[in-house]
Amino acid sequence: MKKAFLTFLLFLMLTHAFSQSTGNIKGSITDNSKAPLELVNIILYKTNFSATTNNKGQYSINNIPAGNYQVIISHIGYKSVKQHILVKNNDTTEFSYTLQAGVIKISAVEVQGERGVGSIKALPEIGGTNIYSGKKNEVVLVDSVNADIAQNKARDVFAKVPGITSWELDGSGTQTSVAARGLSPHRSWEFNVNQNGYNVNNDLYGYPEAMYNPPLEAVQQIEIIRGSAALQYGPQFGGMLNYVIKQPDTTKSLSIETEQTYGSFNTSNSFASVGGKKGKFTYYAFFNYRSSDGWRLNSNYNFLNAYASLHYKPTAKMDIGLEYSRENYMQKFAGGLTDAMFAADPRQSTRSRNYFNPILNLPALLFNYAINNKTLLNVKAYTFFGQRNMVIASPGLATNADTISKATGSYAPREINRDFYNSYTVDARMIKKYDLFGHESALSGGLKYSNAATNRKQNGEGTTGTNFDLTQTGNYGIALLFKTINYGAFLENLFRITDRLSVTPGIRYDNLKSTLNGTEYKVYKNFNPVSLSTSRNIVLGGIGAQYKITESINIYGNYSQAYRPILYANLIIGSSTAVIDPNLKDASGHNADIGIRGKVKKILNFDLSAFELKYNNRIGNITLTDGNGKPYTYTTNAGNALTGGVEAFVEVHLLNFNTEDTNNDLSIFSSYAYNHARYLNGKAGVVDLTGKTLEDVPQFVSRSGINGSLHNLSATFYYSYVGGSWSDANNTAATKTSPNIGYVPRYHVADFALGYKFSDKYNIRIGINNLTDNKYFTRRTETLVYLGNGILPGDGRSCYVTLGAKF
Repeated sequence: MKKAFLTFLLFLMLTHAFSQSTGNIKGSITDNSKAPLELVNIILYKTNFSATTNNKGQYSINNIPAGNYQVIISHIGYKSVKQHILVKNNDTTEFSYTLQAGVIKISAVEVQGERGVGSIKALPEIGGTNIYSGKKNEVVLVDSVNADIAQNKARDVFAKVPGITSWELDGSGTQTSVAARGLSPHRSWEFNVNQNGYNVNNDLYGYPEAMYNPPLEAVQQIEIIRGSAALQYGPQFGGMLNYVIKQPDTTKSLSIETEQTYGSFNTSNSFASVGGKKGKFTYYAFFNYRSSDGWRLNSNYNFLNAYASLHYKPTAKMDIGLEYSRENYMQKFAGGLTDAMFAADPRQSTRSRNYFNPILNLPALLFNYAINNKTLLNVKAYTFFGQRNMVIASPGLATNADTISKATGSYAPREINRDFYNSYTVDARMIKKYDLFGHESALSGGLKYSNAATNRKQNGEGTTGTNFDLTQTGNYGIALLFKTINYGAFLENLFRITDRLSVTPGIRYDNLKSTLNGTEYKVYKNFNPVSLSTSRNIVLGGIGAQYKITESINIYGNYSQAYRPILYANLIIGSSTAVIDPNLKDASGHNADIGIRGKVKKILNFDLSAFELKYNNRIGNITLTDGNGKPYTYTTNAGNALTGGVEAFVEVHLLNFNTEDTNNDLSIFSSYAYNHARYLNGKAGVVDLTGKTLEDVPQFVSRSGINGSLHNLSATFYYSYVGGSWSDANNTAATKTSPNIGYVPRYHVADFALGYKFSDKYNIRIGINNLTDNKYFTRRTETLVYLGNGILPGDGRSCYVTLGAKF
C-alpha cells in the first residue's frame, strides 16, 4: 500500500507541474435538427489531441500549444468535415458545428487520432447498448502494440493491463490463458470471452473454457471489463474479455493487408486480409496459417484460422451482418517434467505421441437498429459447433518414458478423448437514453437464451502408432452428454446526478438448468450409469458510480455480486490419482473496487485502484494421502476465499512536457498488481486450509517497459516480473512422484521489439522473446492428463521478423 500511496502522490505532483499557458478549444456538435450528438470524434490533424462529445454534444480539448490546426470531425452516419482553426495562448476558442447526415468517412485520419493515445485507453461511459460508466476497464489497441502478436504473446499484449496473469503452456499462442485478481487463468475460463460481442465458448456455465482465439493481426482492440461486468454479460467472477475484429476501409472497394512472420524453430506465420465497401455492403475476411517445430522436443504445431463478415446497411439507421469464424489446429504436447528434469534440461520430452486437435466453428447473425437518436436495439444470434480431439500416450510421470515394449515390439495403445460441441444462443439488448432532472440518463436491458450440449467420450482405446490417429479399438470408458439451458435477463440504469456525478445500479437474473447422462467406466470394468439434473434461479445485484474531477480524470467505484455453478470439468476425474467430492456446491461471492484514472494532457496516463474479490465455496484441489501413504488430488469446495489488493498503471511520455511532438516519442510505463489471497476457512480430512494462500495466485504481477519512436522507427523493451504461487489449496511442496503439485517460483522475462515503417504501405518488425534466455515456468499441471503431470516450461530465447504490407 505504501507504493500505491507514493504513486498517487506522483500523479498529483505531475498534475500540478503540467499547468502552463496554452490554449483550449471547446464547443458543441449537433445534427440538422440542432439535437446534440454524443460520441462524435474531434481530432486535431497530425497531433495526438482528440476528444469525444458528451451526452449534450459538448467537448473540450485543453492545453494545446498555440498555432494553426486542422480539426477533423467524424461520426458514424454523418459526413466527416475538416476545418482550420487558430489556437491562441491563454485563450479558449469556441468551435461548434452542425453535421450533415451521410456515410462519408475519413478512415485514415481517424486511425491517426486513435493511435495518438498510445496502446491503452478506457471505454466510454456508453458504447452501443452497453454501459461502462463506473466500471474498471481497459482497451488494448492492438495495432499500437509493438510486440510478437503473430504468436499472441500475452505477457506483452496485456503488459499495460495491471494484474493480468497468464499461463504459458508453450510458445505457440494457440491457447490464451489469462485471468486477474486471484482467479485461475486456465483457458481464460473465469472471463466471459467474446468476439465482436458474442461468446466464443460452447457452454458458458458448464464448460466455459475458451479454446478459440482469433489471430491478433486481425484484432482491432481487446476490451477487458473486470468484476462488475457480470450484470451485463453473466455472473462470472472475472468479468468480460472481448476481441473486436478490424473493420474494413470503407473508402475503398478493395483493400489488402498481409503480414509474413518467420522465426526460430522453423516458425512461419502467414496472415492476409481483404476488405472494402461496395454500395450498401461492407466486407472483411482474413486467413491465417501458422506452423512451428516448437522450442521443446515434441511440441510442433499447425494452426489455421479464418474469418469472413458481410454487412448490409439498407438505411443509415440499420445494419445487418453475417459473420463466420473457423479455427482448426493440430498440436503435439511435449508433456510435463519433474523438478529434477526441468533443472537438467527444460527442453526435453519423454512424450512423442500426444496430440491435441480442436476444430471449431462460430457463425453469427447480427442486427443493429437505431430506432431514434436515443434508442438503439442490438440482436445477436449465433451458434458454436465443432469438436476437440486428444490422443494420449502414457499420461503418467515424465520419468516413465513412452517406449516400445520388448514383449510386443510396439508402443502401448494410446487413449482417445473426444468432445463434440453444439450450442446456439440468441442475445437481444436495447438502450434508451432519456432526460431526468435536466441530465441525460440511460437504461440498458437485455434478454438471452442459450442451449448448449457437450458430448464427451473419453478413455477410448486407440492404436499403437505414433501419428495423430483417432482409430478406436475398444470402448470408451466415459460416454456422457452434458446439456445446459440458460434464460438470462439484466437491467442497468445510468443516472446522471450532475454533469460530473453518475450512479449505475443494476440487476441480473439467470435460470440455469444442467443435466448429465451417460456411463462411466469404473473399477472392475463396470459401466455405471450416471444421471444428474439441477436447476437454479440466480439473482445478482450491483451498483457503480463515477465522478469526473476534470473531463479527462475521474474517480470510479463499484460493487457486484458474482456466481459460478459447478462446471462439468469438476465432475470428471482427470487422472488415476484424482478423487472428486460427490457433494460439490456452487460458488458465489462479490467483486468490489475503487480507483482514480485519467490523462494529464498527452504526457501522463494512469489508473490506480484497490479491489476485493470474495469467493465463497471456492472449488479447489487439495492434496491428501490414502491409506497406503500415496498422495492423491481431492477436488472439493475448499473453503471461502478472499483476495484483496491494488492495481496500478502509469505511463509517461517524456518528450511532451513542453510541446506536443507528433513525430517522436519516448515513453515509460509500469503496471503493477499486488494480491493478498487467502482462505478464510476450509477443511478436508485432517487438512485445515484457514490462512493458506490461494492456489494459482502470484503475490504480485509487475510489467514495465520503455518505448521510443523516431519518425518511422520504433523500439520497445518489455520486462515482466511475476511472484510465486502454489498449485494446490493446501500449499503442498513438490515431490519426485508428485511434480504436478508444489510451488511455482517467481520469474522474470524480458522481450524486445524493433519496428520500421517504409511508408504508409510497408513495415518491418524484428524482435527477441526471452532476451536473457531465462529458465522459468508458469504452471504445474494438476489433473489435465493430456498435458502430462508436472512442470510445463516457458519457452527460451527466440527471434522473429515480420514483413507487412497494405494496399
